[in-house]
Amino acid sequence: MTPAEREEALERREANAALLVAKLEKDRAALEADIAASAAASKAANAINRALQADAAKKAKELEAECAQLEAKLARLKGEIGKAAPAAAAAKSDEETAADKAAIAAARAQLANDRAAYEAERSAFERDCAERQAKLKGEAQAVTDLRAKLGVIRNEIESGVKAREAEVHKKEVSLEAERTRLQASADSLMRAEAQLSEQRAKLEAQIAALAAKEVMFEERHRQLQENMKHFVKA
Repeated sequence: MTPAEREEALERREANAALLVAKLEKDRAALEADIAASAAASKAANAINRALQADAAKKAKELEAECAQLEAKLARLKGEIGKAAPAAAAAKSDEETAADKAAIAAARAQLANDRAAYEAERSAFERDCAERQAKLKGEAQAVTDLRAKLGVIRNEIESGVKAREAEVHKKEVSLEAERTRLQASADSLMRAEAQLSEQRAKLEAQIAALAAKEVMFEERHRQLQENMKHFVKA
């Protein structure tokens, strides 16, 4: 794999990792929102349960107070009947006592029904709370797992970035060394060119001197030829 292909693959991997991190962050935010909503619902349900318990306790106290009042009334009627009532009044009092007993029995039955309904409602609420707590626990575990996955992905991204930085630094060092080598080669070429220019100037000077000498020799050769002609004529 060439460096360009390796860099392109690393960029694709970083892009995919960024998308995955964004998705995981979105899922984590959604889970946290669900957990917050579930916690609020559980809090509201606890408040409702406390209100129901208080209401049921209040009703139970009212029914017990009513039963106590009826029993006190029954005892008072019995006392009054026992003090100054003839046999007929005693019979009538027995009828009233039976009616009061029936009312008390009905009140006690109503109290028992209310207590049974309250117990059933409380059991249903406790089951719902247990289910909500189990759901919250599962969601918390899911958030923990998600955070662990995010940590692993972040570590992988950081490792990839560090590896890429090391590779880039290595390339920068190599390029700097290559630039230094090229600069040294350029300096060497400039020195060689300067030396060649200097040598060419010297050669041109020598050529000019040789040309001057050649002209001088030709002039002397011409004079010698003329002198030879004069000598032959003489």
